[in-house]
Amino acid sequence: MLATVFRRVLPAAALGFATTCAVAAPALQRVDLPPLPSGVVLRAHWLPADGTERRPAVLALHGCGGLYAKGGGLAERYRETADRLHAAGYAVLMPDSFGSRGLREICQTRYRERSVDVAQRVQDARSALSWLANQPQVDAQRIGVMGWSNGATTALNLLEQRRAHPEPGEAPIAGAAVFYPGCGPLAKRQAVLENAPVLMLLGALDDWTPPQPCVDFARGLQAQSGSDVTVHVYEGSYHGFDGTAHVRLRTDVPNGTSAQGVHQGGNPEARAKSLAALDAFWSRVLAARAAP
Repeated sequence: MLATVFRRVLPAAALGFATTCAVAAPALQRVDLPPLPSGVVLRAHWLPADGTERRPAVLALHGCGGLYAKGGGLAERYRETADRLHAAGYAVLMPDSFGSRGLREICQTRYRERSVDVAQRVQDARSALSWLANQPQVDAQRIGVMGWSNGATTALNLLEQRRAHPEPGEAPIAGAAVFYPGCGPLAKRQAVLENAPVLMLLGALDDWTPPQPCVDFARGLQAQSGSDVTVHVYEGSYHGFDGTAHVRLRTDVPNGTSAQGVHQGGNPEARAKSLAALDAFWSRVLAARAAP
């Protein structure tokens, strides 16, 4: 396994970066996954890779704001992610944990009062992974998981639960990439994860899900088992640094490190560097092996 890599990424004066563009964005399909034990039918957006060969796939888990923009379409971050992954030759599945339960978002609700918790989202993710692995266009040995904030926390808890409670015939996770997860409880209980490479992308100024618990957690994983964990901490960056919105103070979010609210918004340089790191990670963990 690779050693844990900790990188504190400093701002650069200039940085060349080309975003993935297309004349016409590929159309995502709405699919219903098999009912969960609770009876909930998990809806998802599905974008298969082009061609007839079995291809790698990525399960993408939205944050506490849900999948959708206020206008009703996919939020920019998720539409861009789907396009970017599709352009790289990967299939993409984005389950809608909130809309499937009649909710739009949970950011403004205190953690202990949320009607959809991380345990439920882990169950959603396991169901979605099972569905993905059974698609004829997907190479079940090359499925990655990614998430943002609440979805990133879910991804890490998913790796913990799969190690603690494996299910027969469950496809492996080839790698997990997480943007600004909440790592405090994981670090506190010294969670042990499924043996899969992990990429953590964190903002140094994040006052919603601060980076230090994730840095501590990653170091603990390395000490426990020599896990393949790479951590990037981006200087001058708040929660949501990979987005394009201006930084703003959100006084409607009660879950940060300050009672005054949390900061959220993009940092162009951190955005560019984190997306480049993400591309390189997927290339390493998904494209390195030939499909069987």
